[in-house]
Amino acid sequence: MATIHFLNVLEGDCNIIQHDSGRVTVMDVSNAYNDEDTAVEKAVKVSKEREEMRNRTFVPSNKKNYHQKKDPDNPIDYLKNKLKVKDIFRFIISHPDMDHIDGIKDLFDEFEITNTWDTDNDKYIDLTGFFAGYNKEDWKFYKNLRAGKITSTKRLTYFSKTNNLYFNEDDITILCPTAELVKLGNETKDYNDSSYAILFTPPKKNGGKWKILLAGDTHDDSWDYILKNHKSDVSNIDILFAPHHGRDSSRNYDFLDTLKPKVTLFGNASSEHLAYTKYPETRISNNQAGYVILDIAVDQIEIFVKNFEFAKDFRLNPKRNWTAPTYNSVHKAYLLGQLNA
Repeated sequence: MATIHFLNVLEGDCNIIQHDSGRVTVMDVSNAYNDEDTAVEKAVKVSKEREEMRNRTFVPSNKKNYHQKKDPDNPIDYLKNKLKVKDIFRFIISHPDMDHIDGIKDLFDEFEITNTWDTDNDKYIDLTGFFAGYNKEDWKFYKNLRAGKITSTKRLTYFSKTNNLYFNEDDITILCPTAELVKLGNETKDYNDSSYAILFTPPKKNGGKWKILLAGDTHDDSWDYILKNHKSDVSNIDILFAPHHGRDSSRNYDFLDTLKPKVTLFGNASSEHLAYTKYPETRISNNQAGYVILDIAVDQIEIFVKNFEFAKDFRLNPKRNWTAPTYNSVHKAYLLGQLNA
């Protein structure tokens, strides 16, 4: 069955889906480097801004800091050495913020990427000024990709309700964006609502489907559209990859009344305003867990995490009083728990 890897990428997003078809989807990339660092990459790695990212962790007073942000994953290394991936069938750029394309040039250098999903956004970054701990060469590469100048991949601009055979085989539904949301993002220069939101629905026993929602950085206009056009699809979600890394973002949370996720995954956002209290009880952040792996079968989803201490504290919590976590040598991670069909 399919497996999803939710990487701990310092700041930003990187999710990997290994489909039953054998194809690999990567949604966004961050903290990605190959073995040959340019002078610019070396400078970025040791920059004050990058060091601040590693130390910028907000933990609520009732939560423990597991310091996983100090040891982030490198998606290129994870794909090549842990998963033995040689090529990527589908690379989805949710939207053009640097924390979602951090290391994109090296990613394309290291892997054959058949298809790249992108939006016709018009985002502009002034490269002569401050660049906040990211590599300017990545932005230059992305601009060339957006302009259709990178010929090693097929650039595609899909919208909600687009459908094809490969989507069906890989259990993918595009919820957002629409052409109108992309246009609005270009007009307002707020590109979060032109972000891709992907619903992944692998088979469940008795003809059902799991509901796993990778929400990108979708904001209020996206959720207005999703609830109007895909309400039944997103009702009672099994696992939600929280929009905008779980940041508060001065947003409306009414969409959660429909989603009611059983488990919510939070990335390592830089903001101190992670919206822990807005989401239902079972919330897992990269700073607690390190990487998170969802091993999906028709009868259950097993949830594994890199960090033993968090897995132990979670399972032995008096309100659960489960057994100590066991180690899975395939995933190189500890069993946190499972959802049953």
